[in-house]
Order: sequence, then structure tokens, then C-alpha cells
Amino acid sequence: MDNRKMVTNWLEKCDREGILPWEYDFKKEVFNQKSWSPSFSENFVKRILEKDGGFYGDLNKVYETEDSMLMQAVYHILWGTYSKNIIGEDKGDCDADVMNSFWMIFKYFVFNKCSDFFEYEVNGIKYKIFPNLTPFNQNNQENIDLLNYYKKYGAKNGISWKQLILKNYETPFFEELRNNENIHNFAKLTHTIGNYTLEPKGFNAGYIEGTNIYHNDNSYTWSQALDNLKEVDWENKKHLDCDSWEKYFRDFYMHVYETPYPYAKDSNQDDFLKKVNRAIRLRGMFMTKILCEKLNLESLNFYTDLLNDKELEIFKNER
Repeated sequence: MDNRKMVTNWLEKCDREGILPWEYDFKKEVFNQKSWSPSFSENFVKRILEKDGGFYGDLNKVYETEDSMLMQAVYHILWGTYSKNIIGEDKGDCDADVMNSFWMIFKYFVFNKCSDFFEYEVNGIKYKIFPNLTPFNQNNQENIDLLNYYKKYGAKNGISWKQLILKNYETPFFEELRNNENIHNFAKLTHTIGNYTLEPKGFNAGYIEGTNIYHNDNSYTWSQALDNLKEVDWENKKHLDCDSWEKYFRDFYMHVYETPYPYAKDSNQDDFLKKVNRAIRLRGMFMTKILCEKLNLESLNFYTDLLNDKELEIFKNER
């Protein structure tokens, strides 16, 4: 695979078409948009809900955005390795990961900002339900009651919360979801270059070999997961050619996550989203800057803006 040519072509195309590479949606790399295919929604929240509902194709037949061929080429240029899921090349001894999970952050957002939709009543008793991934089903009386209540909103056996929210997206229940700039910015940035990383194999799927160290994004934000990686035996294992956590932190441009913070589980969603959005955006901008320099593409229009952006000074002189 000609990594340099692939990434050069991508960056030059972004420049020609006025696309900022750190805002490029990598879903375009895994869902092959034919002339007869449904077009991606211009609404980024709906785009993710539709993607996870199979609207753009069978999810079982595509690889994850973080393992796309373009992103693999980016990994190799920046860090000299592929993830373990590379197709047809020497597999790397590491995992690729989406650092800030959309679905977990989204669930807390709608649960707090659109709370009325998640309140239901059975026999005069009111309950509140957290929108977990488990589909609606009829395997016990509680779930039967839940399904029966939400049938008026389009629920049926086997439907997921994602699909049900999408069905009711235009209703008054989800006015805050439709109008909140922060959640839409997060949806826009979720599958972009700044939200992808490489990490020790097993960290996001089971455990790092020989340890009990893992990352469960249902419980921990990426900033907390990064802090947990301090427990790894970097000195002896030298994961990703890093002999210390501090080297991993620097080499993989984690400066925007210097202070760990948990999910916002209350009404304080906007401050949390602004923090995450800034982290993804700045890291993506810096990764783009480094790619331009490694590929001798400093003449591209967006590079000048990156060179003069004071916010990127957070990364100091890291390479």
C-alpha cells in the first residue's frame, strides 16, 4: 500500500474541494456511496443514527472507520505501524480506537436534555429508563411493559433505542437534540482524524495481554482511559515503541487530555461537549499539520492557517 500517495491524494483533494481534513468524515471510507445509494444526511446526528441503523449499508460487511485503509495509511506515516486489523499488509501489534465514543456521550445528552421521552408509566406508576443499547424485546414482564408503552412512538420487538430516537427525531421531545450546536459538532467530529488513535493490543477489546488493564467506554471517558494506561508496563513491553507512558502521551499527541475528566451524567452537558469537541479538533489539526510536513505539502491552503494557529502551541514541538 502506497501510504504517502494515498494520504497525499486525500489532502490535496481536501484542499481543492475546500474541506478541512480534520473535519473529514471517515464514514465515507467504509460506506461505498454508489449513485443509487442513499446520500449521507447533512445532519451529522441523524447521519450517525442512520449509519448505526444500517441505512447506508450492512454494518456486518464493512470494517470500522478507525481501521479504514486511509486511516491505516495515516497511522503508518505518523507512527510507523498499522493496527492489527489492516487488510493485506503486515499487521500491527496494536489496536485502533475511536477515543471518544459517540453513543455513550449521546445517551447522557438525550437522557438529560430530552428527559421527557425516557419517562414512561405502567399501572399508574412512573419510571425513567436510560437508553441502553439493548433492543426492545419481550423476554420478561418489565420489557413487555416498556415495549407496550413505547408502541405509540413506533417501538416494536427488536427495535433499538437509536432507531426509536430516529423515528421520533422531529417530535417536540427532541427539540433540544435538533437545536443544540454542541452535540451536532460532536457528531461531526466523532469519525474524524483527531478522534482516532493506536493503543496497546487488547486495551479496547478484552485486556492487554498479561494484565487486567482494559478500556470500557461505557464507564470511562478517553481522558480517564488514558490515565489508566499509566498502569501498563511500558518500560519492558515497549508498546508502540514507547518505553514510558509519558512518551506515548507525547508521541500520540494527547496533550489535550492532560487532566482526566468523567462523563457528564447530569444537566451539565454543554461544558463537557465543548471540552471534548475542542480536544478532537485541536488534535486533528495538529495531526494534519504533521502529515503536511512529512509529505512536503506545506503549500496547501489550510497549512498556513495551521502554522499560525496559537491554540496548537499546546503540542509544543512534538513530532
